[in-house]
Amino acid sequence: MDSDIKILLIEDNQGDARLIQEMLLESMEMSSSETTFQLIAVETLAEGLKELENEFHVVLLDLSLPDSHGLQTFKKVYNKIPQIPVIVLSGLDDKNVAKQAVHDGAQDYLVKGHVDRHLLSRAIQYAIERKQAEIENADIQRQLFQAQKMEAIGILAGGVAHDFNNLMTAIQGFSDVLMMKTDESKPEYKALKQIRMAASSASDLTRQMLFFSRKQTMIFTNININRVIENLLKMLHRITGEDIDISLFLNPNISIIHADRGTVEQVIMNLAINAKEAMPDGGRLTIKTKNETLDRNFCKQFTEATPGKYIHITVADTGIGMDQKILEHIFEPFYSTKGRHRGGGLGLSVVYGIIQQHKGWLHVESKPSKGSVFHIYFPCIDAPDPDMVKETFEIEDYQGNGKKILLVEDSDGVREFASIALIENGYEVLTASTASEAVQIFHEQKNEIDLMISDVVLPDKSGIKLANELHVEKSDLPVLLSSGYSDEKINWTSIKKKTFSFLPKPYAFSDLLRTVKEMTQ
Repeated sequence: MDSDIKILLIEDNQGDARLIQEMLLESMEMSSSETTFQLIAVETLAEGLKELENEFHVVLLDLSLPDSHGLQTFKKVYNKIPQIPVIVLSGLDDKNVAKQAVHDGAQDYLVKGHVDRHLLSRAIQYAIERKQAEIENADIQRQLFQAQKMEAIGILAGGVAHDFNNLMTAIQGFSDVLMMKTDESKPEYKALKQIRMAASSASDLTRQMLFFSRKQTMIFTNININRVIENLLKMLHRITGEDIDISLFLNPNISIIHADRGTVEQVIMNLAINAKEAMPDGGRLTIKTKNETLDRNFCKQFTEATPGKYIHITVADTGIGMDQKILEHIFEPFYSTKGRHRGGGLGLSVVYGIIQQHKGWLHVESKPSKGSVFHIYFPCIDAPDPDMVKETFEIEDYQGNGKKILLVEDSDGVREFASIALIENGYEVLTASTASEAVQIFHEQKNEIDLMISDVVLPDKSGIKLANELHVEKSDLPVLLSSGYSDEKINWTSIKKKTFSFLPKPYAFSDLLRTVKEMTQ
């Protein structure tokens, strides 16, 4: 409760106005609290509405005014300032009118002649408390709705990604098959290579879009953060718009980190969105990377910092900045400075969580009107740049030598590509499009099957459930699961517990052959 309560009284009867003022003064004199009442009185609705352009904690309103009468008077005031509590103070002792006023949003209905200083003081303070509770409850409901909306977006994104990744698996796969059979000097090979590159870029775009779902499966690999940022640049320009310039200053000798590429991309994109919100009139977004070794003296300044070697990413904007009070809350879930109807207040809390999952840390520097700088630290590792390591793939090393594979895949394109790739490289393939078909084939030939490859999401049963059932009959059966989903539908925890192998879609020709060879040796 504010110790200084500013009240607007809209009352045309000067005698009633003086009486109310005297009650408030007496209440302050007799009270042991430090609460004070500041009263501003006007006589007409027009004057009251104009005065409401200033800040008040509560409005005391007579319904009978020279320029307005009845409940319409209340509605005009309430519509002007729905966030400020209004107490009707009327000479009309009518229960129906009182009930309707409260129904329409009035915090209380007091009848003149039945009000003393105690009742008036309590009514004012209770009205303010109730309105604050209403606003807080509305905020909680809004946050819940936002979370549910993000959940729906996530489900939609995951479903779209599943179908899209199936298509990309087929496009990439058949391109690989044809490229293996085409002379590199032929124009056809160059055309196939362009198709392959376009499919790979489309897959990257799908992964980048999935940050809206916030449900990606985390798969840690060695990555070069500079390549991640450079690959995101086109999308960052789309997010920030034409009014914001983006500058990159990336250390060409940046160290490698062991991280999940998708969620690291999400960190960069969320910070770009945050910067855009901070620069409504345009500005500059600057992203820098460098190697940094932190010692104990440096780490004493920051609670979460530990000594070691890191890559240091800074994301800086020239926006409105934040004061210390806001900085203390920015990583809290649902905390937002964007207003009640904009933003979900989740972006920075997600950033914080992702960085913690990578055993990193961050801190923020900001001042009002001076922009903000986010400092992100990821621990680095001593490893070669994965983008610079040229992978050699000799197809002769991955021949199947007659090994029999049960391939369970409901996508016609993926099933046909995988089947062709395996058959042409010495494997015998039994195909099924449903779990029930797979069970039937397994019962007929279970002693001859060397490996089962199954999509996780099948029309009639989960691929994980299918694998569990077959393991009851053949416990040593190797299982390779695959999926284009990036959320909990693939039941990643169950996959790890059962020690099943997992091949995410879209996968390449070489990825398929290498994984199958390792599992059937």
